[in-house]
Formats: sequence, C-alpha cells, structure tokens
Amino acid sequence: MKKYLLFITSFTVLFFVLQIGSGMILTLFYTPDITSTGISVYSEVEFGNTSPIYLIGTIIIATIAFLLSQIFTFKKNATI
Repeated sequence: MKKYLLFITSFTVLFFVLQIGSGMILTLFYTPDITSTGISVYSEVEFGNTSPIYLIGTIIIATIAFLLSQIFTFKKNATI
C-alpha cells in the first residue's frame, strides 16, 4: 500500500508540474492574430474551463498501470 500511495502521489505531482510547465511554455510563445478578430478587440482574457475528470481518469490509468506492473514483475535471475 505504501508503494501505491508513493506512486500515485509522485505521479500526480509530476502530472501537475508537466501541465503547468507546458502551459507556461505555450503562453510564452503564443502570438495572437489580431487581424482575424475583426473590428472590436476586447481587453478581457478567457482561459477556458477546466475539469477534474481528466485528472481522475489519469489517476485511474496510473492505478491500472501500477497494478499491472506489480502482477508482471520479472525477477532478476529469471530467464526470458
């Protein structure tokens, strides 16, 4: 159980670090196309909606991967 909690915690932290890091890089290199927006240009910024369902789905997939790795572990001295 300790291995599972450590795995899920580290996976979740790395998931958030990857998401925040990629968002920062994408924001850094984003150049808006003002000519295609038309006449009125708004000064408000929309960030979109986020849903926790992606994180929950990712944690479920990580759990399945962890369980499969525990079931199909190879011993050091075993021949393939």
